[in-house]
Amino acid sequence: MKKITIILIFTFCIISCNKKVNENQHPDIMKPNWDGIIIENLKFKIGDVITIFIKKQIYIGVVMDFNQDEAGVWYGISLSGNKFSVYNDKNINELNFFGRKIPSGFEGYCIDCYDLLYINEEAINSDVKTIHNFKIDIDKISIGSMCPIKNLKEVENQYLTGVKERLKKPTECGKDIFRTERVAERYFKLDNILIN
Repeated sequence: MKKITIILIFTFCIISCNKKVNENQHPDIMKPNWDGIIIENLKFKIGDVITIFIKKQIYIGVVMDFNQDEAGVWYGISLSGNKFSVYNDKNINELNFFGRKIPSGFEGYCIDCYDLLYINEEAINSDVKTIHNFKIDIDKISIGSMCPIKNLKEVENQYLTGVKERLKKPTECGKDIFRTERVAERYFKLDNILIN
């Protein structure tokens, strides 16, 4: 799936090199696509806020995509940068979720994207619970990175890696966004993808 992400980013940069893109435009190539998936049969819905309990820690995520291949169904979840020993019903709108800014074209414009962790349906057990559902406008979702996992224990590693990357100062959009040492990773709230 990492190769797919690189190909998507490269293709998107080529396709959009002559177009001005603002924060309200999300190219189809980066949007969720559920062709061939019977979503009525899935364990989760788009916008489900889930808790994942691992080693006495609670991780929060929001379901933003589905995928299906020979290994089964995968749930695309954006993790929050917050974890809890005891979930305290903190307002989910206040939480920060993993995302990144992706360059669009060669003019220095960027698109806000969410980084998704794809958890295989076989890994879903009683340690994963739905606690809320948001009405999400999928046309406002762009997927920045995809990371498939088959084991819930890998959530902790992905969380730690994601938080570590987001401790760095993010590169602002503009010409610097194309530097090789740029920092694309950052946090986003959910407000910009919710249906009003």
